[in-house]
Amino acid sequence: MISFSFAPQIVFGYGCLNRVGFLSLFLKTQNAFIITDSEIEKLGFVNKVQKYLELSGIKSNVFNEIEPNPQEETVIKGAKEFKSTNSDTVIAIGGGSVLDSAKIIRLLVKQGGKPSDYNCKTSTIMAVHEMLPLQISIPTTSGTGSEVSIVAMVTSGHEKVTILGYPLISTIALVDPKLTMSCPPNLTAMCGMDALTHAIEAFISLRINPVADMFSLQAITLIYQNLKKAYLNGQDVIARINMSLAATVAGMAFNQKSVGLVHACSHQLSGQCNLPHGLANAIILPHVLRVNKKVSMSQYVTLATALGLDLTKLSDDEASERFILEIEKLNKEIGIPEKLAECGVKESDIAAMIPNATSDISAITNPLQPVTKELVESVYRAAL
Repeated sequence: MISFSFAPQIVFGYGCLNRVGFLSLFLKTQNAFIITDSEIEKLGFVNKVQKYLELSGIKSNVFNEIEPNPQEETVIKGAKEFKSTNSDTVIAIGGGSVLDSAKIIRLLVKQGGKPSDYNCKTSTIMAVHEMLPLQISIPTTSGTGSEVSIVAMVTSGHEKVTILGYPLISTIALVDPKLTMSCPPNLTAMCGMDALTHAIEAFISLRINPVADMFSLQAITLIYQNLKKAYLNGQDVIARINMSLAATVAGMAFNQKSVGLVHACSHQLSGQCNLPHGLANAIILPHVLRVNKKVSMSQYVTLATALGLDLTKLSDDEASERFILEIEKLNKEIGIPEKLAECGVKESDIAAMIPNATSDISAITNPLQPVTKELVESVYRAAL
């Protein structure tokens, strides 16, 4: 038996930000709470949202304090401000950190406590059980897929706290590729590899869901064909549209099948070493692909074929390695560092990350099992 659901409603289109007022009216919004970060606000996107809301007769307040790898204290403050402004609907505009923070703010508004109370390591998916305030999620990058996922993450101390729950999912995902045109090349690269990692790990996950696999394949193909183009020319409208679609579709895939060892390792790199999530994923990905190769060979061949790689006269093992080499080549072409040490990670950081990576919820669906401390350490050392 398989079970799948592809909520939320998705509104997708170049320039569709202008629908935010209408969609807010559809949700019967009277007082919107806009969650964002200072950089997005500087780009003028928040001002546009406020103007569209005003034209629809909707009041709004702005909380712009979300940081990269957001801290627990920040979302607690956001929840307090939501309540103090008598807001009724969240509008989150930004990257994955903003969208995730918005989900958690909604949770704290309704159920109280602090984010670590809902850590999936110590509680079940049923911990998030109430109907939360409505949320319109507007991604400004093509990477996390947070606009369509039931997952949210926040940093508590040096640990990444993962929260799972169906009520966390956005009410509406408003995906406007035009908003990604201002992304600089390095951010385009990191976010694109984040989306690619989602799609690949979902495809090879232990969970079985052929519908989600179709989404993964589509996302992987789109990213392979368009990420380098978007990196080299941020004004390539078609590449940006395809990357936005790929990131959203990849999010729909991993929402059904979860991810794997790449994410288990990268979560700790973000929490312990403050590495951007997409960058950590990109560096770790080839090393985990090699670790998983012996149990995921047939899937790798399928992926290599989907990318149009020449597999003539290659064995499955050789075709799988050809696929991994192509991922490494893409990393290099878009300026991703080859090693973690280039990003400031030290050998002395590894020991503290191993236990949390081993017990990370993402490790449960990694195709190679069991995920031992020795396996995790080997990945970190290979990537260092």
